[in-house]
Amino acid sequence: AEPGGKLQPGQIYESNSVLLQALLQRCGAVVKLVRHCKDEADSLRKTFEQATRHSVLIINGGVSVGEHDLVQSTLRSLGAKIDIWRVAIKPGKPFFFGRIRKCTVFGLPGNPVSAFVTFLQFVRPAIFKMMGAANFDLPKVPAKLIVDLRNESDRPHYVRGKCENGNFSPVGRQESHALFGLSQSNALLRLAVGEVRTCGDIVDIELFN
Repeated sequence: AEPGGKLQPGQIYESNSVLLQALLQRCGAVVKLVRHCKDEADSLRKTFEQATRHSVLIINGGVSVGEHDLVQSTLRSLGAKIDIWRVAIKPGKPFFFGRIRKCTVFGLPGNPVSAFVTFLQFVRPAIFKMMGAANFDLPKVPAKLIVDLRNESDRPHYVRGKCENGNFSPVGRQESHALFGLSQSNALLRLAVGEVRTCGDIVDIELFN
């Protein structure tokens, strides 16, 4: 449901379009088309045909392999070449990158935190590179960790947190739908698979705000 509208049973508020438009504008990109599509092949096909006239198409949601995720099959029917399908990071496993003619296509997960992390790690640097930027990485700074952290996942984990006065601490629940913690964060800490960090360690963090 649109923000401010009344939620029906089983619905959540749509926040990703606002989030992604803001991130794109911070990159200096011009957003030409924003459209919400039903999970129907005809609707997706018509939208993709129109959207691929532009330089970049970003698809948010519908990029996993569930029964109702028609994005990949619809793209392939339009002649898309898909180079990457899924990435080994947390949050953000459902992600793809490909091309339809001259249009570069990114597919981001539907969960807002996953969409945010994959945008920063993959879409943002690609857009800056297309613009001719020499440095397109997020700024990295050292910070002191003020809690113990352990990554027990089978994927590298991007921990959302706050860097303040040279200290870094996670904020909120580290789940892919938890927007509150993300809204209070300004940095990411990448923990490798099995990595253990203890309070007082100096770690490199990526600043995004």
